[in-house]
Amino acid sequence: MPKLPLENFDYRVECDDFLLYELGRLIEDDRAALEDEEFRRVIDAGIHEHVERRLDIRAQMAKRLRTGGAADRLLRAIEDIESPLRDIPQIMHSYTAYLFQRLEYCSETAPDDKLTTAADLLLESPEDREAAETSIGVLAAAPSAVSARVLAHVISEPMLEEDLEMKAYGALRSMWPLPRHYILYSLKPHTHEDIPFRWFQLLVECNEPSATDRILEEVLVHGDDPDYREDLLALVQLLEKAGDPETEDKVLQVLNSENLSRSVTGVLEEFLKNTETQRHGERRDDDPWAQLERAYAANRRYLAAARLFDAGKKAEAKLAIEELLKEDPQYPFALMLTGML
Repeated sequence: MPKLPLENFDYRVECDDFLLYELGRLIEDDRAALEDEEFRRVIDAGIHEHVERRLDIRAQMAKRLRTGGAADRLLRAIEDIESPLRDIPQIMHSYTAYLFQRLEYCSETAPDDKLTTAADLLLESPEDREAAETSIGVLAAAPSAVSARVLAHVISEPMLEEDLEMKAYGALRSMWPLPRHYILYSLKPHTHEDIPFRWFQLLVECNEPSATDRILEEVLVHGDDPDYREDLLALVQLLEKAGDPETEDKVLQVLNSENLSRSVTGVLEEFLKNTETQRHGERRDDDPWAQLERAYAANRRYLAAARLFDAGKKAEAKLAIEELLKEDPQYPFALMLTGML
């Protein structure tokens, strides 16, 4: 077994991923060290997005470890999709080294001049209606992490005329989930002077599973600041449209928490008083919350099969894996283990 089991592992991060831009900026500022708070935030966000949420990557990591004979805590954490990976040293150092290598490789890739020109024009002259409309059209016609990031930025604050803002918003919605990671990453520090309402609207309308939690987080962080009250009252109204089946329970859980300020209580009670929260009946197959439930259930079945395999009960493990693949023929972990049975 190599000393560094995940050395030179390919995490498959695209060159237009905004975290590579963030990494390059921090390197230029001589802040590329895990001791730096913002650098560590980049690494944590990257591991969450590029590793924790991607079953194909986790399965390939597990294959690397299993092939090398590593039936240990690292393997168990990788195979359990409910287990966070951001604080595991082997993954942190492997992923960080990969990002540096990837940044060097991607720096040799020429940017799309058409997209770059449109982005620069829109960001530098949003008041020029003709230029802004043309730029939005160019960016909308070329869905990518770059175009999504630019469009997300221009709707985060009142930079455009309302109809152009809605055009940019519509383009972003059509290219979902491309803007998802940039928006969630940018919201996390809560350093925004104004709450970017359109971002939360996008999260809700695109059925982002964490939308309710993010809205409630904004209320808890900014609820005591009177300058945010009107924005928060508008923001919590989005909860009425949230597809999260636990929306009402989450609001009540916050209200019942200890040491809640009167301001926060007032915002949430105002919402409950004036809004009838949506009741959810039968779940659709494409419902992201239903998909998450199925993913967790499949993973629990896989983990049971993996325990049989690790205990030397290969016939039983094979039967369990075959049953799992009947329901999900492309389940990455099951396919990986099948190759070892």
